[in-house]
Amino acid sequence: MSSHRHDAGRRACLKTVSALGIASFAPALMPRGAKAAAPARVVSLSWAGAQALISLGVAPVAVADRVDYPLAGTQPPLPADTSEVGAHDEPNLERVQQLLPELIVIDANQQALDARLQRIAPTFTLDIYNPQRGQPYTLAAQETLRLGARIGRGDAARRYLQHADDELATCAKTIAAREMRLPVLVVDLYDDGRHLYLYGGNSLIQDVMDRLGVRNAWQGSTGSGYLLQGIEALAAFGDAQMFYISHGVRDQIALHNLSRSVLWQHLPFVKANRFRPLPGFFAYGATASAVQFARELTAGLVAMQSQTGSTDG
Repeated sequence: MSSHRHDAGRRACLKTVSALGIASFAPALMPRGAKAAAPARVVSLSWAGAQALISLGVAPVAVADRVDYPLAGTQPPLPADTSEVGAHDEPNLERVQQLLPELIVIDANQQALDARLQRIAPTFTLDIYNPQRGQPYTLAAQETLRLGARIGRGDAARRYLQHADDELATCAKTIAAREMRLPVLVVDLYDDGRHLYLYGGNSLIQDVMDRLGVRNAWQGSTGSGYLLQGIEALAAFGDAQMFYISHGVRDQIALHNLSRSVLWQHLPFVKANRFRPLPGFFAYGATASAVQFARELTAGLVAMQSQTGSTDG
């Protein structure tokens, strides 16, 4: 899946870092007791970090996987002059150094890079997706506040998060007023037409659905927030509505393969046309992803209700 970072990529990243060595990086030292100044130049190797920075009014000078960021539907958009610094799993540390950052934002799953990065500039680690802690919406807000304090945008962070909460509350009111009670499945389609990824507990998607008052049809364990399942598991969800996160050309491949499945064709929500795409978004992002998903799911539910007239659950 394009929005998830795989272990093989992380191992490749470590090999690259080892090959670069230590000597080429100048240490970024600070006197003991000194308070870190608000950084003017920030590089984000994390898309969630880039989202949070832009939401707080700080444009990162560079982002990992910069080209793929808009292709995944990630919001808010990056400024046109944002530089590329390689892949999330294999960043170009020499390029990062050339940009002279004053702060580097990373994800928790990039911790293996931290010591090397700190020879370039201080780092800030976002820890939003932790299966043991869960509640990524709450953690995203906490991390946004922490990042806001670090970059001198504490007040902006508080205002932004209040706005996000208000957006979700507005969506929840829309759903409640229209008495949308059918359970919902949110999935990523899989190319082979025999499997898909279901989102559930420990995902940002589940947290947002809870806040919108939308019942997730999938109540099974998902560990890190999603689970690969065969389509035969969907037969149990006869009254569900399904929304799949759109990934462009990949959708067409998956839908073509699904259309050849007799099992798929006979699923109740497929036969009843309670099945539609959601515009692509970064499902493992920061608060901006939560707001984006809330808006799109609400719009999708309204459209589905208008199309099918279904409300009862």
